[in-house]
Amino acid sequence: MAFVWSRPAAAPNAGSTGLVCAIVVAQVAIAGVVVCLMALLAVEQAAAALLGAAVCVLPTALFAAAAGSRRGARRLLAYGVARSAATVALAALCVAGFSPAPLGFLSALGAVHLAYVVVPLMGGEARRGRRQAAENRA
Repeated sequence: MAFVWSRPAAAPNAGSTGLVCAIVVAQVAIAGVVVCLMALLAVEQAAAALLGAAVCVLPTALFAAAAGSRRGARRLLAYGVARSAATVALAALCVAGFSPAPLGFLSALGAVHLAYVVVPLMGGEARRGRRQAAENRA
C-alpha cells in the first residue's frame, strides 16, 4: 500500500501511548504469574510478590494515564523520571514498613521490570510482520 499524502497525520506520540499501555497490561499479567508461582511456596511469598508487583505497576499505570493526556518530549521525560522516583520511593516504603519476604518481593519486582524490555521487542516484531504482510498483498 502506497503512502497517501492527503491522509491526515496521526496524533503525535500515538504509538508511544499504546506501547506504555501494553507494558502495563504485560506487567499485570507477569505479576499474576509470579504471585501464583510464589503461592506454591508459601502465603508470605505470595503476599510479598503482590507487594513487589504493585510497587512497579502502580507508577507505570499512572505514567500511562499521564502520557495519554499530555504530549511533548519534555513532559514525557519528566513523567518517566517521576515514575522511576516513585518506584524507588514505593519500594523503600514497602521494605521499611512491611518487611516483605525477600524472595517473593524481589522476584516479582525483577520479573515485572522485564516487561520494559520484552514488550517493545515483541511490538517491533509485530510491526515488521504487519509491514511484510502488507507488502505481500501489494
